[in-house]
Amino acid sequence: MSADSELACTEVTPRLRLAMTAISLLLAMAAVYAFVAFPVYAYDAQEHFGISEGRLGLLLSSGAIGSLFSLLLVGPATDRLGPRRMLQCCIAGTGLAFLIAGLGRSLLAFQAGLVLSGFFGAAEAVSLPTFLICLYPQMRRRMVTVSLISLAAPGIILPIVAERLLAMAEAGSIAFTTALHGPFLIGGIVLVIGQFLLSLAQGAGEEAVPENGRPQFKLRSVLTGPALLIILMATLHAGADNAVYGWLPKFMRGEWEVLPIGAGVMLGLYSAAYAISRLILASLPEGWGQRLFLVAPGPIGGVLLIAAIWLGGPLALAIAYPVAAFFISLEYPTLLAEIRESSAARFSAIYGASIWTTSLLTILNVNMIGQIGERTGDLRTGLTIAALGFIAFGAIAYFTRLGCPDGLTAGDGDAAEKAPAEA
Repeated sequence: MSADSELACTEVTPRLRLAMTAISLLLAMAAVYAFVAFPVYAYDAQEHFGISEGRLGLLLSSGAIGSLFSLLLVGPATDRLGPRRMLQCCIAGTGLAFLIAGLGRSLLAFQAGLVLSGFFGAAEAVSLPTFLICLYPQMRRRMVTVSLISLAAPGIILPIVAERLLAMAEAGSIAFTTALHGPFLIGGIVLVIGQFLLSLAQGAGEEAVPENGRPQFKLRSVLTGPALLIILMATLHAGADNAVYGWLPKFMRGEWEVLPIGAGVMLGLYSAAYAISRLILASLPEGWGQRLFLVAPGPIGGVLLIAAIWLGGPLALAIAYPVAAFFISLEYPTLLAEIRESSAARFSAIYGASIWTTSLLTILNVNMIGQIGERTGDLRTGLTIAALGFIAFGAIAYFTRLGCPDGLTAGDGDAAEKAPAEA
């Protein structure tokens, strides 16, 4: 990657940069509770609210529905506010959404909180790597990987916490409403208060561009062929990942009465596999294995997962899912490193567009699985259709030569725009 493709950001002291990195990552970890933990409650929530599997699919996709309305604004909003202030607003908004889900006891109020958490949470998922890349502009792939690890790390603990709370509710120690709503209330308070810490570092994570010289967001930055390819592949990966994650705990609890490994523990192992593989990826030299990590992991993980769904028992599936996740987790940050844009707004625009289309496919996949399950009484077919996205990811990367030195990158679009001026 050439020097002129890096973000021009305000330089800050190493101590301040480290402090802002730690604060932003800790807040981001707290902000993912709704996504990583709620699937553990799905089986009991269906009975608690008295809803069908089709309606449960709508509830599970609430976050994705909310994200559709925010991701279109990420590029222009980052352009106006800057990476740090944008991240701060998203964390505060997620905290507000958690408070609504924590205080509301009806299905409508709870779902409204989930929708709002998706609205702000998806934009926060875009803003976090943008902010980190601006702090460390020479470490693009590593910062994308670190931001994704911040989503995986709490997924190790929080589903297990949710499972423990459910066990306490079943034993009569606490009410189910406390187990379901209490963590949202606590998380909302932490996020609303914690986001003020980011305002203590003026200038950190901001582009060093005069106001009248700041590049304006342009829709064509996400309409180049390479950018659209990245958006398509990101959609296939994350749309499949989100749908399988959301429904697999419900599938296991409905399929088998006794689970050798609980659904919450399985999700924790899944997130641990994600964190470990991405820590390994972050430790590798920038650009090393780019082609390999785009082509191979998806088909390996996808085939393993589908085989376990159809052929394995509860123990085999609970083990195969984290093993598949170890491979699958490598492809997404590697793909995002192909975004070689010259400003935070453009990186946010392409990344935001990919998450928007991901949310759309997630809604379709999650509700498709629910509708097929409601009509056939079997969730395996829907889970298999969703998991095919991992295999398609690797196939597309192979045939388009993505990751090769002469392959497609999102930076080609900028190069094409600059060429006439330089001629």
